[in-house]
Amino acid sequence: MDEFECYLREWFPESTDAAVIRNVMMAVALADDMRRNTPWLGSQIGDDLSGNLRRAACMWRIHQACEDGELPFRSSEVPNLTGSSHLLRITSGPFDAHIVRTESSGAFPKDAPIRQDSRLTNERSLFDDPKIIPFEQLVSSVDRAYAWLMFNATPTGALTHVCYGMPKANVNEYLPHFDILRHAMSIGSPIDPSTPPKPDPKDNIKFRRDIEEQIERRKNKNKDKDDKKA
Repeated sequence: MDEFECYLREWFPESTDAAVIRNVMMAVALADDMRRNTPWLGSQIGDDLSGNLRRAACMWRIHQACEDGELPFRSSEVPNLTGSSHLLRITSGPFDAHIVRTESSGAFPKDAPIRQDSRLTNERSLFDDPKIIPFEQLVSSVDRAYAWLMFNATPTGALTHVCYGMPKANVNEYLPHFDILRHAMSIGSPIDPSTPPKPDPKDNIKFRRDIEEQIERRKNKNKDKDDKKA
């Protein structure tokens, strides 16, 4: 591993990979189950929202895992002040991470102002030549760093990738990038990413309630905006 990967791996260690992958699998299954069993999501509209619903489920499931102690990270919901959605901030050591969906393992997510703003923390002395300035000195001078937990799945729910990446501030390149799903498969992990698990009925209820609350908050927010314009 190069130095940047070791740096990111220190705070998102291999010992947590299985739990992260398992919760991403559960999230995709949860989102797909909700879409199949919600009449208005069974249309073309539901197909268009599939990716967003999976991402919302992934944020919800990872947050639950952090809250329950299954994952040793801190997580908090934060409003996206530049849009209508909310985000999950995963914190581990100096890193803040957001969950994003990418078309492929090495791809970048669609641009979003809040993600562009967050990437700026990966600027500063991180781009100095490590041959001139020792790497340890570089990272010790950085207060906060930023990473993505990236995932995607096929239409049938089989995971295609689960990755960590630390994007450069202004260029679509990664400092470190590694696929923890591919690594898990290479070392003989018992996890089968091609077989989506059956969602827990309790999770179904809780997730549906969370989505309904988000929709209601969004409606109220839009209503307040309309009232102010009137």
